[in-house]
Amino acid sequence: MMTSRHISRAFARPAIVTFFSISGALLLSGCVPPAEGVDPLSEPGEHWEIEDLERPPVEVRIERVVEATNRARARGQDCGEYGWMEAAGPVQADEALEMAATAHAHDLAAMDALSHTGSDGSDFVERAERAGFEGQPVGENIAATFRLGEALVQGWVASDDHCRVLMNPDARFIGVGLYDTEPGAPFSTYWVQVFGH
Repeated sequence: MMTSRHISRAFARPAIVTFFSISGALLLSGCVPPAEGVDPLSEPGEHWEIEDLERPPVEVRIERVVEATNRARARGQDCGEYGWMEAAGPVQADEALEMAATAHAHDLAAMDALSHTGSDGSDFVERAERAGFEGQPVGENIAATFRLGEALVQGWVASDDHCRVLMNPDARFIGVGLYDTEPGAPFSTYWVQVFGH
């Protein structure tokens, strides 16, 4: 496990944070997934913004998201329209899911879009299988945001659909991927987390 490091941060103005999620259970049960598009989640307040030269290493940021996800799962969460979801067991980082998440984060940046459909028409199940994941992919969350670690996960938890994906009791594994955009882009980082059983 990596040791924690002091990271210099600068406060940013309130921002629009965009999130989008899909449940693997819906897709795998044969239901039609939600229509594609962007589901804006506006959360007034303070947000942490990381300057390009001050961003922690990718490995550190990924580890912080996995840890924050497990803390959220351990507490149980009110997932709005889906009701209270009981505490769920921790998820373990998986290399294949991380590869799938990272590839999709890069693809989102290249497309300049938020979508669960890749530029090649793939969904998160296909991407996980292509990366070599041998279990069952069960869900994916994506975001384009300045947020990191705990703040990023709190944003997902505050959105009903994302919360349900993150709290899925069947999830045993997680892969987190990210892609940092160029300075001046609307968002600093594209984030993807994929869950599997």
